Amino acid sequence: MKMRYITGLISLIALLTMSSCEDFLDKSPDLGLSEEDVYKNYNSITGFIDYAYSEYLPNYLSVDSYENGRNYQEAMSDALTTTLNTSTFVLQIHSGNWLKKENNSTLEIGNTGKTALGSSAKAIRIMNRVIENIDKVQNLTTDEQNKVLGQAYFYRAWFYFQMIIRHGGMPKLDKVFVGDGDEDRPRMTYHESHEWMMGDINTAIDKLPEYWDDNNTGRPTKMAAMAFKSMAQLYDASPLMQNDLTQTVVKDYDKDRAALAAKYADDVVQYLNNFPAEAPHRYRLMTKDEYKNIFYFVRGNGNPYVQPESIWYCRRSPSDRSLVMRRFWQTLFFDTFSGPDAASCFMPTQNMANMYEKKGPDGNYYPIEDARSGYSLQEPFKDRDPRFENNFIVPGQAWGKWEGKTLYVTLFKNGDGYNRIINNSNSNQRGQTGYLCKKFQWEEAIFGSNNDRTGYNKYDFITNFIRVGQVYLDYAEASFEATGSATAKVAGCSMSAEEALNVVRNRAGITNVASDIVGDPSKFRETLRRERTVELMFECHRWNDIRRWMIAHELFANPNCIKGLYAIPNNVGSAEVPTLPTTSTDPNIAKLTYTYEEYVIAPEVRVFGMKNYWYPFTINDISSMRNLVQNPGW
Repeated sequence: MKMRYITGLISLIALLTMSSCEDFLDKSPDLGLSEEDVYKNYNSITGFIDYAYSEYLPNYLSVDSYENGRNYQEAMSDALTTTLNTSTFVLQIHSGNWLKKENNSTLEIGNTGKTALGSSAKAIRIMNRVIENIDKVQNLTTDEQNKVLGQAYFYRAWFYFQMIIRHGGMPKLDKVFVGDGDEDRPRMTYHESHEWMMGDINTAIDKLPEYWDDNNTGRPTKMAAMAFKSMAQLYDASPLMQNDLTQTVVKDYDKDRAALAAKYADDVVQYLNNFPAEAPHRYRLMTKDEYKNIFYFVRGNGNPYVQPESIWYCRRSPSDRSLVMRRFWQTLFFDTFSGPDAASCFMPTQNMANMYEKKGPDGNYYPIEDARSGYSLQEPFKDRDPRFENNFIVPGQAWGKWEGKTLYVTLFKNGDGYNRIINNSNSNQRGQTGYLCKKFQWEEAIFGSNNDRTGYNKYDFITNFIRVGQVYLDYAEASFEATGSATAKVAGCSMSAEEALNVVRNRAGITNVASDIVGDPSKFRETLRRERTVELMFECHRWNDIRRWMIAHELFANPNCIKGLYAIPNNVGSAEVPTLPTTSTDPNIAKLTYTYEEYVIAPEVRVFGMKNYWYPFTINDISSMRNLVQNPGW
């Protein structure tokens, strides 16, 4: 099978370091190195591996990683909308027609450049070279060889995982292909691909260190490999992955595979509780008060590059945080740039807002559709799950300063920000939800005045791939789907699904799942999926989750399913607010009261059929490769 994106020549690229104590992300690429230089010593071969980290990891919280210049993966799902008229989502992805004739670099569904498939193929080739040629490296100690191979096997598995969760089963990529026919391999099923990949993960667990020194923080560890094993096994147990290469139909979980996932998650939890005391950074579930610091934090002056909850992550933070924020999370009244950067952003949907539970009169938290919650649309933000306030900015909220004055989010009906989106040529064909994403930004991160960017640098952020909260959520889902019960335990496991789920809920400051929901398997499944969505919201899990659960075609059965919230001022013309405020710094905004209405955002369509569960291969690939089986429906 002559897969061009798998067998294309990859240049000999290495990142070298002159000293082992140097920060491993601070190396510079040297593109003219000989093989003798690459395999010279531990530092040189490690630098070669580091190229995959710096170039190919899907650093979602960075512009242009995985071809996401003005695109954010979660806007493929029901989590976010985009206000940019020319977005890839608007022009192609939301149409559901993903099949291309030739190789392309389209976000997610492309197969070249820095797309998931294109990057993964290149990274895997690097790892195969390292694994095949480890004996060429001079003067390696046993410990150094284990560190090199542990990273190489981990990365090969991680990048292969990025391929198969999108395209399904792939060929076995266990060597450097030279194009003499050795690459003519058939696709395996998802399960077969998974089993081969798990061999790499197990090798990584055996060889990786328990921790690195501060200068090497960010490299994969034994803990990262164990958490990855649990996550990968949960995917393998999921409904979508029970399909073969010939059809895509709704399936049930594989209970035996789910039981394995629960056991692997329990192994991680036990390891968390018995992590070496001498480690410079311990993994743990962060507290409610620490919650926002999972997502942004002060770095430098002796502070670590990572928070205790981060298990596997991309430590590379963007060099220009203002670019990331204004393209992803901010709209016109936050910045002074012209063009698409000022007009467009990704807005949280009402669909997601409705996921957050509310505290009822009895002090317990319930889904908002449960009468015990006492939820009212006319008090939509009252007594909600505390994570709502952490993740959402709402209409009329005070947020930051502009020339010393309080700045308000004027996304209420006919407010200044609302009208600017409607009237700007880059966003005037789109809808808006009324919300902004708060999870990855802070109040000081606006220009403020005279293009002052200093506020953007107050905090830093990194992309988390796996964190401690996710491990408990993986555990809960795997245990429940293996046993069919919220209270039963998989043999050899220390927690039930209910117990694992309540760990995450209690950390956030909300009460245990109500007993009647625990006793109803259908309602409990809804609860654990809702809890996963809320805890991991906007962290690039939702799109993959609704696909592996095989619920996307139901969520998007009506293409016009994405909702926003109108906040309609209802006391304009009163003594308090004689006229509608026309600027975002008008103090009268604080006096506004609102009537709230949910509404369908007509331009924000989602077209998704059964074929969309797996990404297609290009037409040219299909016509030129005798062993390549196209995914069903394409």
